[in-house]
Amino acid sequence: MWINFDQLLDLPNVTVVNYQKIEQTIFLKLALLNETIECPNCHETLYRINQTEYNLVRDLSILGNRVYLEVPRRQFHCQKCQKYISERLSFMRLRQHHTIRYESMIYERVKNSSSEEISREEGLGWEEV
Repeated sequence: MWINFDQLLDLPNVTVVNYQKIEQTIFLKLALLNETIECPNCHETLYRINQTEYNLVRDLSILGNRVYLEVPRRQFHCQKCQKYISERLSFMRLRQHHTIRYESMIYERVKNSSSEEISREEGLGWEEV
């Protein structure tokens, strides 16, 4: 069976370059499709990546499996204004370890279930719920 993870994941400007399934958890390693960003300060197009770190980010489950994304977080350097700019991604907030859609799903579930139940089912600490 062929699975197109890019279509299944349905996130903008990313592609799945590798995956691994361990028990009931799927890890998807992502690559970003855009090569540049715009400096939010001076609006220059930035090409020079200063550093890239991968963050493990929780996303919506697929086919009954928990999903974690290995998301490259890139930092660019603007030579014009001499600032380091962390790339913003439309599907997650800065310094968060879950996608916006996962956060929204948890929020909707909290309306109809207890925090303890969601915490247990999702494998989250109660403070995260």
